[in-house]
Amino acid sequence: MTKLIPVILCGGAGSRLWPVSRELHPKPFIRLADGQSLLQKAWLRGAVLDGVAETLTVTNRELVFKTADEYREVAAIPANQNLVNRYILEPFGRNTAPAIAAAALQVAA
Repeated sequence: MTKLIPVILCGGAGSRLWPVSRELHPKPFIRLADGQSLLQKAWLRGAVLDGVAETLTVTNRELVFKTADEYREVAAIPANQNLVNRYILEPFGRNTAPAIAAAALQVAA
């Protein structure tokens, strides 16, 4: 079986989504009508794939604890309890390409 590691990019101000998305409440944390955030939905989509034992989230130090809390809320689902969540902390946001490159280097190591 192939080992899959879903990579989730958690950042971005989402300025086009203002006022719903703001600097202290960026777009991954926006809650939808069912009560789950965009971040939780992304995590759950990756968690149910065959061969997934861990996820890798690229975020920053201001959001890492909020991100972990979001994952804890949905990790209570029995199928997700053994999933390992790893994090890469960006010192500052520089768009998507550096975040993807950092994740690729981490997965390859």
